[in-house]
Amino acid sequence: MLASSTQETLLNDDSPPRHSTFLRSISVLDPNDFNNFIQEHYGACWGALKFEDSLSDYSNDARPFLYVDDNIDLHVIRQFMISEWKLQTANIVIPVLSGVTNHKPFKNQKMIETLRNGIQNAANASEVWFITNGIDAGIPQLIGSAFREEIALRRADDAWAIQMGRAPKKRKPLVLIGIVCDDEIKDIIDLKSSKDKTKMEVKVPTRKRDQLSLNSGHSHFIIIREQSIGSSSIASVGTKLTTNDSGEKQLEKLIDSAESATNKFRDRFENFLHQEALQQPTNEQPSIDVLSTTPLISRKSKPWSEDGFPMVCTLVRGTPGTIELIYRKIQQEVPAVILKGTGSAADIIAFAYEEINAKNDKEYEDSYLKVELTRRLLDEYPALKDNNVKRNEIRDHIISIVKKSDQGKRKFLTFVDVNSTTASLNDFHKFILSALLQSQKTATGNKVNVQLKRNLLLTLDWNLPDLALSEIFQRDDDMKYSIQADLFDKAVLGKKLEPFVDLFLDREFALHRYLKSDKLISLFNEAKDREFLTTTSLEGILGLTGDEEEMPKDFVEHGLNVIVKRLTGISHFFSKHEMDCNAMGIYFGDKTDKGVQRQRIRAEKKALRHLIIYAVLMNRHQLAKILWKRSSEPIPLALICCMMFKKLAPYCHESYQRLLIEKQAKEFSDCAVGVLDKAFNEDNMRTFEMLDEKHPDWNHMATVELAYNAENKEFMAHAACQKWVTRQFYGEITPRELSWGLFKCPDYLKIIFSAILIFPMWFWINFSPIGQAPPTPKKLSDLQDDADLEMKPEKKLDEGKKLDKFTSGVSIREGNGIFQRIRRCCRRNTFQKQKSVTSTTKSDDKPMSHWEEIKVLWTAPITKFYTNFVAYIAFLSFFTLAVMWPTCGNLLLDCFVWFWTASIAFENTRVAYEKYCSQSSLPLQRAVLEVIVQTIFLALYLTFRIIGLWNFGTCQVLTAKAILGVGLIYYYYRILFIFLPISPKLGPMMIRLRCMIMDDFFTFLQLFVIFMISSGVAITAVVYPHFPLGLELFTKAFVFRGLMALFSNEMSDLKTSSQSCSINATGQTESEYACLRLSHGLSFKYDNLYAYNRYGIPSPRCNQTSWIAWFLLIQYFFLAKRFLTSLLTAMFGLTGARVQSQSEQIWMYNRYEIVMEYAKRPRLPPPFVVISYIS
Repeated sequence: MLASSTQETLLNDDSPPRHSTFLRSISVLDPNDFNNFIQEHYGACWGALKFEDSLSDYSNDARPFLYVDDNIDLHVIRQFMISEWKLQTANIVIPVLSGVTNHKPFKNQKMIETLRNGIQNAANASEVWFITNGIDAGIPQLIGSAFREEIALRRADDAWAIQMGRAPKKRKPLVLIGIVCDDEIKDIIDLKSSKDKTKMEVKVPTRKRDQLSLNSGHSHFIIIREQSIGSSSIASVGTKLTTNDSGEKQLEKLIDSAESATNKFRDRFENFLHQEALQQPTNEQPSIDVLSTTPLISRKSKPWSEDGFPMVCTLVRGTPGTIELIYRKIQQEVPAVILKGTGSAADIIAFAYEEINAKNDKEYEDSYLKVELTRRLLDEYPALKDNNVKRNEIRDHIISIVKKSDQGKRKFLTFVDVNSTTASLNDFHKFILSALLQSQKTATGNKVNVQLKRNLLLTLDWNLPDLALSEIFQRDDDMKYSIQADLFDKAVLGKKLEPFVDLFLDREFALHRYLKSDKLISLFNEAKDREFLTTTSLEGILGLTGDEEEMPKDFVEHGLNVIVKRLTGISHFFSKHEMDCNAMGIYFGDKTDKGVQRQRIRAEKKALRHLIIYAVLMNRHQLAKILWKRSSEPIPLALICCMMFKKLAPYCHESYQRLLIEKQAKEFSDCAVGVLDKAFNEDNMRTFEMLDEKHPDWNHMATVELAYNAENKEFMAHAACQKWVTRQFYGEITPRELSWGLFKCPDYLKIIFSAILIFPMWFWINFSPIGQAPPTPKKLSDLQDDADLEMKPEKKLDEGKKLDKFTSGVSIREGNGIFQRIRRCCRRNTFQKQKSVTSTTKSDDKPMSHWEEIKVLWTAPITKFYTNFVAYIAFLSFFTLAVMWPTCGNLLLDCFVWFWTASIAFENTRVAYEKYCSQSSLPLQRAVLEVIVQTIFLALYLTFRIIGLWNFGTCQVLTAKAILGVGLIYYYYRILFIFLPISPKLGPMMIRLRCMIMDDFFTFLQLFVIFMISSGVAITAVVYPHFPLGLELFTKAFVFRGLMALFSNEMSDLKTSSQSCSINATGQTESEYACLRLSHGLSFKYDNLYAYNRYGIPSPRCNQTSWIAWFLLIQYFFLAKRFLTSLLTAMFGLTGARVQSQSEQIWMYNRYEIVMEYAKRPRLPPPFVVISYIS
């Protein structure tokens, strides 16, 4: 500890070297030495203020205060605020200027509520310091109440969180500093009675009428001592003014005067915070080097802000002294927000601003404005009538304030009309920040990025992207801004900050240089809400516990890739090595300038996709949509997002969240359909190329295949997709119309006859590329060379000419007579030279030979479909004959049918195996089940019919017939699912039928089973009271009496009884022991025929008629035959109407599956498919 003599010597010596030596000495003081120093030299004492509540209790939370000389060095007071109050750096300081003299309660309650909400929004969003006079009146009282309300809400939320076992939320600190002079509160607060000057507890009683008191909503108080008692103030005591001008005392209370001790200290303190922190005034006491942001014991010196804190003052009402304070703020280039409509000084300044802006003329100012301002000042402050000098000075201050408020691009006054319907005080923070940004100088040199970062942090904290765009980025169009990675982090991780991501990407933020693999993992780790990711992806898909606080380092390749594979079917979507290389600017491939540029663009595309996947997995729907809008591949990415949301929905435990995720999936589906519709209307040729393009990043899946994987029926039902599917179905052929007068040959007959008889294809088939979308050239990269870009328009034009005459449909009708067709056939070679041929089979533009035409015809999926259908009908014909052949059947016919069936099963097995190996999106479960059923049937057919009857002589004719009968039914029913769905009429009808069966009929069965079991058992028990317990009884109750009653009206056993079925007891003893004798004692077997005969029952299988049996039967018939069947009919009608439009979409969606399956099948159908295998 320094000796007191040394301190006195340094303080009494005015030489600069001695002062700098003292600064170096004080910078290493420990906290105790610093406390002693500030007490001795500035008379400081501090502690807590305890405010009296409505119950006259002082148990509420105390507020820290500092009581000190008004001439204290501001560096010392700042160090005290850091070390003792633990205040952190402020992002913005808001001094609030108002008056106490003419204070009137606010009458507009709505304005009070909105202003309170605006203040709370500003305090919660960023580190804001509010500075007031600390008095419990006027606007300081309103701000204090807003802070009290916010503190109460925070405490309630924290208490609930602790009660629920959660950690309280981290929030921005609330800082509301009140600066007041001790002379103004000396009548209500005693600051001199306490002996301990560092832990004072001062009670603040409730304010009495006509007394000034402190507001309890303030978080900190600085109480200044006008009569200094510290040793460093001795020299200046004699020069301090003790009284003010007598005229000024009449104008306003001392606290409102611009020359009062409070306002002079506030002005000095606020100017110190606003200006450069390290700047040392030359006319004041030497500054003490205590600038660290941590306690002095850390021995580190780091200022709060080297450039000072941003500051915007706020004026509400006001007095003449307040006008002078606003004048000083404008001179210091501190912007001000003036609440117009609150009265007094605020309205007078607003009036002057509007008048000068409306007509800025010297003569107008002298003749009208000054006179009007004088009149308004006299009306508002009558005491100015006797003080013309002060009145003119205030008037000139107002004019000077208004004139200096606009300086080129800088603006220092912002007016908010509290009575306006458009400007809401809920956006108080927006007005504050707008005033700050509009008042700033345009930074130069190294300060550009510093100013940009500070301003963007404020706009991010207060979520004002429109302000960032208009006041930061668009303020100087020539300025190039560099967005730092931590700002982008804040935008991505922040709540509802997605517009900033779009804003930053518009400023050419290099996403691939930002998104390293470690950065992606940190985005997952630092996310504020990971519940959705944990529930769906970690626990649901990966099967983890979800307790991991941080993602493992290999999460990108071993976690995200598994999740994406499960959700989309795309393998190796993320590559850690590639992401890191792209982030470092290392690109693989062509090293030329164009090659590097292409790789850079490709890396940016991949980074955008990766961030979209992150947004979907985190359920950041708005972020995903904003990023999707910037993609050059909108349709595939929208389909992937739709697919991911749709497949994540089942992992949601809450129904409301599941519905929300499904709604988000539908939104991305609508986006994909919207883009497809617009592209198809603008350029259908390019749309077909896009649908058929297989991208390596999507596992070489085409866009249509992605839509099918996503089960996006709306997309698949679009006209563009259906036209693409139709072209795929017809291959390279198109049926032509040949007029036969009154008769018209269907297209399917033309194709069948042409495929079987060959020669009709010359009349009925046109071999042209109209049935198939032109092939898309394989892309080696995302960008084409300049030469390709030049050739592309010409290629598109030629292809457009080819397709122009075929846009109305697939089938083209040409010719109107058979003789014209024969003449065309004779001139066939000339005709073919004029036709265009596809680039895939005829690149040299030579006409096709007959063999090539046959090959093209049999390669078309539509030909394969109809030939398979004809062959299947023939198979069913032989199968039917084999089943109907009497007794043991025809061995040769059975062998032939078995071989044909085996070829069908083998072909189905091959197709299923190819689907499995190629990881096709086509459904595999049904194909596998079908193969199993057909294999079992083949084994039973061979065992019981062929080998069993003819080789082993089992004579199991009935069993063999039953097996063949069931098999025949199965293969007939297959037509409903294999061939009929391609029909535009039968296909939707089958879908409606399936919905009726799956939804309505099963519901009907559930209800019917309840009635059937209960009524069947009850009726059987009443009609057959003695029937032995066994399988026959249950069959009679459930099958014949319950189920078959729906289809027959057999009631003979209820009408007449063939023999007696009632117990006939001859005596009292016989009656008492009847049940015991009939049940065979306690065995309860009821198989003693002698006992039944003894009681007059010839057989236990007898039936007994009764009215109760008729009652049970009638209620069963009414419920089952009338009520349930009517209900089923109504349900069928409702379902049919409901799925009418959906059935069309589902049919179009399933149509793709059928076409793609036949496109991969061999040319020949079973059993001739063996030839295709051999060839």
